[in-house]
Parts: sequence; structure tokens; C-alpha cells
Amino acid sequence: MNTAYVRGLAHYLPEQVVNHDHIESQVAFDDLPKGALKKYLGEHTRRFAEKGVQVSDLAVQAAKNLMKKYQRFEFDLLIFAAASSDLIEPSTASIIQSKLGLKCPVFDLKNACNGFTNALHVATSFIQTGAYKNILIVNGEKLSEVINYEPEDANHLKRLLAAYSLGDAGVAMWLSNDGEHSLGYQTLASHGEYWDLCSVRGGGSMAFRDPKAYYFESDSVALRNAFRVHTFEFFESALKASGFDRLDFNRVICHQITSSTIKEVSSNLDIPLDRFYQAFPLSGNVAAGTVPLSLSMAEEESALNSGDLILLLGFAAGISLSFQVIRW
Repeated sequence: MNTAYVRGLAHYLPEQVVNHDHIESQVAFDDLPKGALKKYLGEHTRRFAEKGVQVSDLAVQAAKNLMKKYQRFEFDLLIFAAASSDLIEPSTASIIQSKLGLKCPVFDLKNACNGFTNALHVATSFIQTGAYKNILIVNGEKLSEVINYEPEDANHLKRLLAAYSLGDAGVAMWLSNDGEHSLGYQTLASHGEYWDLCSVRGGGSMAFRDPKAYYFESDSVALRNAFRVHTFEFFESALKASGFDRLDFNRVICHQITSSTIKEVSSNLDIPLDRFYQAFPLSGNVAAGTVPLSLSMAEEESALNSGDLILLLGFAAGISLSFQVIRW
């Protein structure tokens, strides 16, 4: 069986930096006190793309950065993996293919904030079986457009708060059957009974023509409790199956909803906090782009050393969890 390797990483962040003060100034709710977002979400900024920029444009820019960086311009397969999209139909991957001028097969893969980690799992399997040798996985998230600044009341505001951490970004990864940074053990889990705790309901058959349904809403307390119930058991099972000890990991990269996410994960899983790397302070929550963006930024900042054991932990609405090991 072939081994899959991460051959390349690149990302793109829009120029506009948006801080909490700007978000708070947009929220049409008099009872939101100044500094509330810092208290709830922690200290961070996020990037917003210009009006008219499409989700595919963010992914294309990240892909072009990767192509230029590694002088690689042809791939056997393109997977677009994101919570965002240009359209319901056709696939956003088709639009990206057109913009990049690629000739390979393409498709979209969507699973909320675990879309990219799931795509990595799928692409690894393709390479292991020999179906493809060089796969480009791209992500584009334009989450600034699903933020609702007009809460109807205090209870509705609570459902909107998590959205105020969202930002825009693009990420690209080149996966190959040859290289240095090898993919190891991977597994995932889902608990669909929690599907309604976090959603953007517009665009599907549930609320297709309801203009109020095209915004991100979350029962954040219930969602956090659901992850608390399932994450430790999932992690312990995956850790045992992987053959590693929790202290074997030199770097841990996980999805983040707030600045406190990694502190809670560190405490609950008993992994030292200094092992975690995060892009969140600069990018906020970029959905399925969060984990690969952190990995790309860590590589860019030389925060990953040859031989390091890296753990990717994914958390997504649905709910779903992922566990993936990379030997750098």
C-alpha cells in the first residue's frame, strides 16, 4: 500500500483586518456592552474579503500561491473542501478548475468544519490505493456573509455570538505518493443527534426561500457540552489505535471556535498547552479552513521540525470529530 505525503501547503488571507470593536459597532442591539466579544471569544482579529469576492476566488488564490511556491501546475485530482460555496449547483470545484485551468477530475466535499480534514482522509485513501498520485485539496471560506448583525432579542443574540468570531480565508494542500511529511493513522466519528445545535439552514430544502435562514446560528452551550461528552472517549480510542502516547505529539492543531478552545482541549486531553499551534488569533474561526490554515502558517513560521509528530484534531457541527497523525 502506498503512503500519502503532504508535499505542499499555502494559504491566502484577505487584506482587511477586522477587530472586535468593528463587529460590536455593527451589531444592532443596545444591550451588547462594549468589550463583550473579547470576554466571550477572547482576543483575536479576523479577515474579511471585499464585496464581490467569491468563495472560489479565495481558494484559487491559495492554490496559485501553492503552485508558485512549489512550481507545481498539474494534478491528478482536485477536491474543494469547505463549509462555504459559490453555488448550490454546480460544484465550486468546477469553478475553481476553470479559474486555474486544470484538466483533472474535480469534486466538492462538505462536512461543516471537518470538510478539509475529511478530504485529507479521502485523498489519503486514493493515494494508498494508487487511484491518484498528486491531489490538490483547496478550501475557500467567506463566512463574513453568514454573520447576522440584527438580533431580534437577547436570546437570539446568544445564538449569534459564535458567528462574531468568523472570518474569511483560503487554503491549499498538495498531497502526493512521494515526499517527506507522511500521513499516518486517521479516524473520525459522528453523532448526528446533535445536528440542530449549529447550522446555516438557508439554501437547502428546509428553508430554501427564508432570507433569515442564511445566517450562522448556534446553541453554543449545548454544542460545547456535546463535545465534552464525546471528545475524551473518541480521543482515547483513537490514541490507543494509533499506537502513540499523548506526550508523543510535538505539535497539536485543532479546530477553534473561541480563544479558549485550545485551553479546554489541552486540559481535557491532558496535553501540554505549549504543544498547540493556532492561527485563530489572526484569522478567527474559518470553519473547515481552520486546521489546514494553522498547519500552513506553522510551516511558514518554521514551527514544525523534521521528524515532529503532528496531531490534527477536528471538531464540527453535526457533530463530528477527526483525529489525524502526520510525521513531519
